[in-house]
Amino acid sequence: MKKIISVMVVAVIVLAGCSSGPQPIQLGKDSCDFCKMSIADKNFGAEIITDKGKVYKFDDTHCLVEFRKTKIDSNKIKEVYLVNFGDPHNFIKASEALLLKSEDLHSPMGGNVAAFDNQDYFNATQQKVHGDKITLQDLYSME
Repeated sequence: MKKIISVMVVAVIVLAGCSSGPQPIQLGKDSCDFCKMSIADKNFGAEIITDKGKVYKFDDTHCLVEFRKTKIDSNKIKEVYLVNFGDPHNFIKASEALLLKSEDLHSPMGGNVAAFDNQDYFNATQQKVHGDKITLQDLYSME
């Protein structure tokens, strides 16, 4: 009986470690997998999920882009998620996000790119910060 319980506990732990979607970012507790700084701004986080379910967390699109260029094989990336600027407790698939770049956004590492899932909120924010709409390809080719 103890052996069965032990096997079940191990199975639960293994399954819990495999994520198919983004994991909530714990502000002040999670660290950026690129710059190693504590993630502290709820509006600018991002995550990469590999094809094996490993989740990498970032405090800024700048760190995500640099990590993607230098630390991971792009072919092993299953999905990229960005924190929704208009609803920071939720993620948007990067491929579906409206991206706004503006120096007035003041993101943690100077990427200064915000992601939106709502055109109206994107437009209102764009007028406030006088930013430019960019594509995901623009983001990945920055720097």
